[in-house]
Amino acid sequence: MSIVIWVASAMVATSFPVAWWAFATDRPSGHRASRNLAGDSQTMREVVLERSAIERFLLPLTLGIGARLVRFTPIGWLERRTRTLARAGLSGRITAEQVLGAKLILPAVMAAMFGLQLSGNAQPRMVMMALASVTVGFFAPDLLIRARADRRADAIANALPDMLDQVTISVEAGLGFEAALARTNQGQGHPLAHEFLRMLQDVRIGSTRSDALAAMAERSEVDDLKTLVLSLRQADSLGVPLARTLRTLSNEMREKRRYRAEERAQRLPTLMIFPLGLCILPALFIVILGPAILSGIGNF
Repeated sequence: MSIVIWVASAMVATSFPVAWWAFATDRPSGHRASRNLAGDSQTMREVVLERSAIERFLLPLTLGIGARLVRFTPIGWLERRTRTLARAGLSGRITAEQVLGAKLILPAVMAAMFGLQLSGNAQPRMVMMALASVTVGFFAPDLLIRARADRRADAIANALPDMLDQVTISVEAGLGFEAALARTNQGQGHPLAHEFLRMLQDVRIGSTRSDALAAMAERSEVDDLKTLVLSLRQADSLGVPLARTLRTLSNEMREKRRYRAEERAQRLPTLMIFPLGLCILPALFIVILGPAILSGIGNF
């Protein structure tokens, strides 16, 4: 019994120095962690003030106004705007409610600006300009988003053949399809790279490759991407070699890109008629015929 008491007393006696060392000894890692936390810590107010004025004021204002006006929109308007925002690459940054709020705020701002001018000079020309500016402010958000979506779709369609060539080389070298996509698009800022990286994220969280590809094609609404998705799904179901399918698709899409460029080049003469007839030819006639007309008037 005395041996047990002596062992217990020794353990208690040695525990005090160990506890004192654990709490009172200067350890570099602990001080470094405390210094980092103390130096990099920010309050919520500082974090909010680092954002721009648009993120702190304008976007919440449009969101609040749009959320109250959603009930007055036609059926399917919200879904159509959400799809347009996804095509434009703005999903997660701007919502359909914010677009609706902007469609109300911009005409109100335009009406207030021209209302101040019309208070002292109510001419018909100023009234027409005010009505035109209010109309432009109402349709401007939709037009800007649609133009961005069209530019993004053209950029995706033009970059798809080159990206498929790189993926084909990686697949032929022995990489899997997902690994080849990740290696090709990692660190790229192109819209096509964003779409494929999002597709890979869907695969990582549990979605099948076929479903992730279908969601990407539906989200982007690009015909070449839809063709790519359909061909890849058929290759998976029929057991066709993936590298051969990708090589064929890249050649076909490169031909389509060349045809689109030729089509745009053939439309240029028709598009040049209006600026040529309205801007260049009148100035040319004035320069050429003006001196002759003035000399004729002087002679008669």
